[in-house]
Amino acid sequence: MQLDLLTMSAVNVTVTAMLGAVLLLTWARERESPLIGWWGLALLLQATGLAVIPAESTADGGSWFTLGGAVIILAEGVKWKAAREFTERRAQLFWILLGPVGFLLAAHSGYLQSLNHRLDALCVVLALYNFATAFQFSQAEGEQPASRWPAVILLAVVGLGYLSWLPLKLALPIQQAQWVAVSIWFPPVILATLLLRVAIAVVVLSLAKERSAMERRIEALTDSLTGLPNRRALFEAVDAFGQERDFRGGAISVLIFDLDHFKQTNDRFGHSFGDRVLQLFARTVKAHVNARSVVARLGGEEFAAILPGADPDEALRTGEAVRHSFAKSGAFIDGLAVGATVSVGAASDMGGGCDLNALFRRADAALYGAKRDGRNRVELLAPEHEVALPEFKTTVRAKNRKVSGEPPPPRTEPRA
Repeated sequence: MQLDLLTMSAVNVTVTAMLGAVLLLTWARERESPLIGWWGLALLLQATGLAVIPAESTADGGSWFTLGGAVIILAEGVKWKAAREFTERRAQLFWILLGPVGFLLAAHSGYLQSLNHRLDALCVVLALYNFATAFQFSQAEGEQPASRWPAVILLAVVGLGYLSWLPLKLALPIQQAQWVAVSIWFPPVILATLLLRVAIAVVVLSLAKERSAMERRIEALTDSLTGLPNRRALFEAVDAFGQERDFRGGAISVLIFDLDHFKQTNDRFGHSFGDRVLQLFARTVKAHVNARSVVARLGGEEFAAILPGADPDEALRTGEAVRHSFAKSGAFIDGLAVGATVSVGAASDMGGGCDLNALFRRADAALYGAKRDGRNRVELLAPEHEVALPEFKTTVRAKNRKVSGEPPPPRTEPRA
């Protein structure tokens, strides 16, 4: 069955415009992802350009073809902008306008005199924008939606499709514009391009939905005051590290932090000021752990950190560095003598198969010892001792590494 070019062109324009309208309406209703809105706008621009191109093409490649081609290139530039912002990068206006403006200048300055030359240039520029958009999606960092790679592949295929026009045109050159109407290869190319455009629109919608779901999940796992993971996120990290250690083994340490006399700080300076103290501590502890470590706010003035690969000595050094830094930065806040300090409990395990929940209980018991022995100190529960908490026998103190053989009594009152 031979495809009719005029019918395929009308279907191409209509479907592209409908896709753009659906995406724009979806974005206007939900306002969740700018990616949907920008992509919808790009499709409407693309439909406009596709409608303009055949309006008044002449044998030498008239001005309507040039204008329509420039609008289509602009649409691809908007798609590049959408991908750029989706990956949290700034999209400069210069690169968006470089393609369409350059195409117009080249056409009107005499460099692209014939319809063939302008069509060649149009295909090359469109391919470059699609490759650039695919590259932007591929460069996204961190946890990303699963639909990202289908988008990259489809955009790369579209770019290759535009370039495939060039050998076809060499084999079957278009000497006059009216020959397009009887071309045997234009309708199949239009159909294939349209199907890819629909597929990419569906993937873009999926990308935006997946990103929104991920953002809601991250919000549910994040402490709004400090920006750190919350207790729920920490428990998920415990499960993840447990599975990883079953496979890899190795040392791991846990630190639990408790701000000293925080209730008095709130009573003395107010809760808003207390929030600022918590934010200061969150920044302090994040500055002293590596990227693979997990730092979370357990609630109130309690925080915790999981340090994969850290042996007891490194756990002590990290806890002491946090303690010392916070004592220094919390001494005076906004000119007020606050004297904020923190007590730290630590526990480590050197082998595989460690129960991280048990490690947290050991760290919590060590923290109790730090609070009992005067606060503003770090205590580590020695890893070689198996203990039934809260009746443990041995603690190693961070300041003097002195061993105490007297077990602390069970906790009967909340920490201050």
